[in-house]
Amino acid sequence: MTPLSIASLPDRVENVVALEELLSRPSQALIDDMSRLQGDLIILGVSGKVGPCLARMAKRAAPDKRIIGVARFSDPLVQQRLADWGIETIACDLLDHDAIESLPKLPNVIYMAGKKFGTIGDEPFTWAMNTHVPALVGETFAHSRIVAFSTLCVYPFTDVTGPLCNEVTSPVPVGEYAN
Repeated sequence: MTPLSIASLPDRVENVVALEELLSRPSQALIDDMSRLQGDLIILGVSGKVGPCLARMAKRAAPDKRIIGVARFSDPLVQQRLADWGIETIACDLLDHDAIESLPKLPNVIYMAGKKFGTIGDEPFTWAMNTHVPALVGETFAHSRIVAFSTLCVYPFTDVTGPLCNEVTSPVPVGEYAN
């Protein structure tokens, strides 16, 4: 595997497999950082849009480290893909305090669980996932180093054929999650 660099980006990505390979290819800087990371890594909320490629990238950057992906895995194909990439998986409802307590207490945590932006119609669940679960995780993994993703979408929705968001676009989160 050649580490990712801007110079190595293709002009075109042919399919989803090629896209996932590209998105999960670690840079040399990440490989170096992961080699200095003490201990293994658990990724909570691994089955969303970003999690599978992030987990695969971590495993590719540090093949000897234990990488565990945790999610409900409502789509069993995601769990299988992660396993195929060498990532251990644990199905877990993060709203269940006892289930969180039963997870391995690894020294490094990436927290990505949450209810998707733009949620309308199930606001109580959105609030539970985006406020209660982080509190449970913080309590359970109090002695771990935690990287937490709050949201990945704070910009307004745009048409892919029009101007896209950039650094000067004002944040305009959508739905209950934005409150």
